[in-house]
Amino acid sequence: MRVKILAIQFRLNKKLVDQEQASLQREAGIYADIDFISIIDETIDWESPAKLMKDYQGLILGGSGEFFFDGDCDEDDPSKKISQEFLRILNPLFNYIFEHDVPTLGICYGHQLLGAYRGANVRYDVKQGKTKSHEVKLMVDKNDYFLFSDLPSSFQAYYGHKDSLDRVPEGAVLLMNGGDECKISALRYGNNIFTTQFHPELNFEDMVGRMKQTAGYLPEGIVAEEIFKDDPRSNTILQNFGKFVAMQAEKNFVESK
Repeated sequence: MRVKILAIQFRLNKKLVDQEQASLQREAGIYADIDFISIIDETIDWESPAKLMKDYQGLILGGSGEFFFDGDCDEDDPSKKISQEFLRILNPLFNYIFEHDVPTLGICYGHQLLGAYRGANVRYDVKQGKTKSHEVKLMVDKNDYFLFSDLPSSFQAYYGHKDSLDRVPEGAVLLMNGGDECKISALRYGNNIFTTQFHPELNFEDMVGRMKQTAGYLPEGIVAEEIFKDDPRSNTILQNFGKFVAMQAEKNFVESK
């Protein structure tokens, strides 16, 4: 029987919702079935995380182009208030996944949500914010991390963000770094919880298509094909995450017998 992953989406644009679902299924769906829910779905009982995760062995927290913690927006911008509300809503779930070390992958906005939950500030940073392909480098021995199997020590990853974590949260391990332009590219919490500021679910075609649907990210006069490199290697992380969830579920099943 295939394992199941729950993916929480933070998007309003229907085309981007559909694209995110398709890209996650394409990469992580090799080894697992993925169900999707929206953070704005008022029918979900966020206060009962054990019930919410009962049928799932893994969790993905997706990205967002509509919500920011900062985004260089005015203090009273609704998006900033909503991000804080999301943190409040998700607090019981985050408590649960950390208590049980549930295999989790936070992507971009999901990376920021978990970083904020663990005490970091999420700030607009003109130097780190970017929409382009950018080189990231492993800061750890890849042989110690299944998610990095079959990856080189550095590669080009797809970015589209304005905000960044101001520090490595307490208890987290810095896994990847993109220099001064992305100081915190990937993190690990516990043994099974991972986050990336970049988008391992997207390929070159996805990125070009997304930019056409997301206003305000590309510099004026620049087209996506000029700033994104066709490098699919970051997809390996998401493929490995799907397999990692399956391996952890099998391990837990054997240990429970």
